[in-house]
Amino acid sequence: MLIGAEPEPPYERPHLSKGYLAGTVPREKLPLRPPQQYRDMQVDLVLGEHVVDFGIERRAVTTRSGKTFAWDLLCIATGSTARSLPGGFVLRSLQDADHLRRLIERRTSIHIVGAGFIGCEVAAVAVEKGCEVRVFEALEQPLVRVLGPELGAFLAAVHRGHGVDLRLNTQLPALDGPFLAAAGSEPQVFEAGLAGLRIERGIVVDELGRASAEGVFAAGDVTRFAHPLFATRIRVEHFQTSQRQGFAVGRAMAGQGKPFAEVPWFWSDQYDLNLQYAGVGLPWDEIVVRGDFGRPPFTVFYLGGGALLGVAGVNDHHTVARARHLMEAGRSISAQQLEDPTFDLRRALA
Repeated sequence: MLIGAEPEPPYERPHLSKGYLAGTVPREKLPLRPPQQYRDMQVDLVLGEHVVDFGIERRAVTTRSGKTFAWDLLCIATGSTARSLPGGFVLRSLQDADHLRRLIERRTSIHIVGAGFIGCEVAAVAVEKGCEVRVFEALEQPLVRVLGPELGAFLAAVHRGHGVDLRLNTQLPALDGPFLAAAGSEPQVFEAGLAGLRIERGIVVDELGRASAEGVFAAGDVTRFAHPLFATRIRVEHFQTSQRQGFAVGRAMAGQGKPFAEVPWFWSDQYDLNLQYAGVGLPWDEIVVRGDFGRPPFTVFYLGGGALLGVAGVNDHHTVARARHLMEAGRSISAQQLEDPTFDLRRALA
């Protein structure tokens, strides 16, 4: 049984700030699976029901409407909730995306607070649709905490080159009318906390997705999970990892447990640029560039103590994929090999 608060069957959220917002991905392409497939797999969809009590002791969840559903095994996959700001609206659901599409179609002046992935993607779509776009960011560059100041400055220049009024190192001024709050998200753990589960900026789970109560699992960006490649628990807010870790948790619930050991990976489409990143944003002490920085395709590698910790590529998905496989395999590679475009990274995996 799959219980969800939204009235729509499960769909791909990344399109909401990319293709669906731009009008290149139609609504019928958003669902993860066709309705018939759920019936074929004997999955009962219970939509439009918000769970308010997981019923850990009595083994039955209760929804806001008063309905109860008994369970033997429970997986909490409530995801994240967007941080809201007074007077602003957010982009998290299909309904939110429809509201923002209407504003963009009217060529409304769009104000955006936050130059993270959501803010940058919405800015790119809106300015290309003819809107006047202004973005306010408190940090010195877009995405600086993940990508570093150099690549962040490159993205800032790209947006300004397309006509976005990007204001960095600035606090939110008084704005007339609504604005998009794109200031990050928080794990949706309120109900989980009431259930008595261990919470540390997300539901704490082990390498198989098991929470701190018997028979309870959790998956996706609501979790802080143990990862065999990193010496810490991590929480990742991006679709690919939530989906892939969800597969692993589902297998564990079915008695076929195997630790989720993939390096987190995500992508962002902005104008004619496809930005891909693999890693978990661990602190680095060295940056190595393959290609001509600022002239796509090029790739930036992030190293700590000589070890490869992360990779970001601009229109260079093959290099990112190969570097990700290197990290998953725990293979060593020198900075000289990383920056040499004639060295095939696949040789380091042989």
